[in-house]
Amino acid sequence: METGPTTSTSPQPFPAVKHLVWALVAGTALVISGTRDDRPPQPPATETAAPAPAPPGASALARATAHPTGPAPALARLAPAGLVPEPPYYLRRPSAAATSPPRPAPLAPLPPAPAKASTPDRAPAGPAPSGPAPGRTAAVQRPAVQPLPPSTPLRLKIPAIEVDAPMMKLGLNATGALEPPPDNSPVLTGWYAGGTVPGAVGTAVTAGHVDTRLGPGVFHDLGAVRKGATVEIVRADRRTAVFTVYAIEVYDKKDFPDQKVYGPSARPEVRLITCGGDYDKKSGYPDNVVVYAAMTASR
Repeated sequence: METGPTTSTSPQPFPAVKHLVWALVAGTALVISGTRDDRPPQPPATETAAPAPAPPGASALARATAHPTGPAPALARLAPAGLVPEPPYYLRRPSAAATSPPRPAPLAPLPPAPAKASTPDRAPAGPAPSGPAPGRTAAVQRPAVQPLPPSTPLRLKIPAIEVDAPMMKLGLNATGALEPPPDNSPVLTGWYAGGTVPGAVGTAVTAGHVDTRLGPGVFHDLGAVRKGATVEIVRADRRTAVFTVYAIEVYDKKDFPDQKVYGPSARPEVRLITCGGDYDKKSGYPDNVVVYAAMTASR
């Protein structure tokens, strides 16, 4: 009996055992490497070409960067052939644009500050103040007073030496000297009636004893009066002329300055005169004490 044609196929040869072993080892190595550091499998060492030696004299940095090595360059050479995927983000060489943060635009220049109005260090020069500078004591100036009309003086007061004495009219003796009050009344003073009335414009002259036969006279302490003391003369018109002492002088009777003591004045002034010096029984007192005062008020 004929049978139809039969076709026989020869059995496919199986890979050699050693090839299977090598494939298993390679797969195991790739799995272990991926689980250890999460890096892609490294290509075989035979796939990388040995780097060319750096030229002599090159620096260490140039030699290190002339031929980069490592997994990233190797995978980059295999990627165009479709053998391996592109390297993960942590193996890619970042670009300068990606790593450098964007720089802000330069700030516009600030507008110039408005110029300050110049202020002078001190006030502009002007007329000098008429009053004294603060903190300084100005020289005492006697205020101008209105002179009083003529009126007979009645009493003379010097509070500094506790004098409050009645006044009488005085004249000149035969030699032309001022006649003093009588020495039997220690408390009596007098004024020269032939001259200026105290309080009127001019120089009024008053006199009194330093001592008498009855005891100390009304002007016994006249030499103790000081500048600035007041002299008050009460008048018949019920006005009081107030004078301020500005000088005390002692003169030898032989050299008495008549013109200075009795001379005219453009303002109301008064002179108070008494004896001074050491008393001598034969010649009396050798000196005269003269107090100069100017009218500074009236009431």
